[in-house]
Amino acid sequence: MDVVNPNTMTMALKQFLLSAIRKLSKCGVAAACLWVASQPLALCAQPAAAPLLLPAQTYPATASAPPTNAPSALHGATAAVVPAAVLTPLSATALPAAPATAPLQSASVFDPKTELKGAALVAALKLGGYVMYMRHAISTVGTDGALITTPNWWDNCAIQRNIADSGRLQARKVGLALRTVGVPVTEIKTSQFCRARDTAHELGLGAIEITEDLNHMVGQRQGFDVNAARLAQLCRKPAAGGNILLVSHTHGSPKPEERAMGTMQEAEIVVYRPKDAGGTEPIGRLLVSDWDAIIPNLNDQVAAVKLTAPQGQNPQK
Repeated sequence: MDVVNPNTMTMALKQFLLSAIRKLSKCGVAAACLWVASQPLALCAQPAAAPLLLPAQTYPATASAPPTNAPSALHGATAAVVPAAVLTPLSATALPAAPATAPLQSASVFDPKTELKGAALVAALKLGGYVMYMRHAISTVGTDGALITTPNWWDNCAIQRNIADSGRLQARKVGLALRTVGVPVTEIKTSQFCRARDTAHELGLGAIEITEDLNHMVGQRQGFDVNAARLAQLCRKPAAGGNILLVSHTHGSPKPEERAMGTMQEAEIVVYRPKDAGGTEPIGRLLVSDWDAIIPNLNDQVAAVKLTAPQGQNPQK
């Protein structure tokens, strides 16, 4: 039996009921019942309408309800600041190859009139005035557990998906690239998730502020609109001559200025230009692989960068 088209079924049902009522009023109950029994069951034979295709959500299945944990030093106005990274050894691992899946075509998320790419985008960043939104690096260790029912989940990396060694090297590569080309980063913020905090730490760019404004939906506490908070961060203008770096996650946001977030690769950066009158606009993206064309022999230099901390155990005060 074909699938019922709700719109067609509703119209047919109205016509069917009106005809039955007319028969009842003219011929009586018995005749009306005989007429109803003689009608074919055509309602289920209507062809189905084309399904509405929506983009796949990027939110984990655990985001079925808002968390109920109360605010703390990391949930609310007070944010923790992580000191600048300390040089310590970590065994070298080959840098991961770029993911096979290509990002969303830039024409769909960037205005061709304002979009910048490669060296031109880096040159703009060197002048300052931008917000760099970065997805955390490769994170394949563990899975996100019942965060919404775990008090102070952000301090418990054992119930989260964590950064891999290949992700640490990815983050170091991006951090080294930003330092090498001279992009000034005057402010760094990260979500409360361990994989984002570790990514920010491995960049080696300075002190880190941890904020729930950049959390994934799965970590959102009740009564807090993380989508609005994240957008507000993208609209902030950095200090003169500097750039803001935000380390966060992918998001399936319908907002035009955030559509690029749904297809970001690990350690990718989407660059935003805050507007004087409010709001912001994305002007370009930098994949990890893009840095190889900008800085020769970058991978060879990454091996000399030894920034690390025990997984998820960045100092909080």
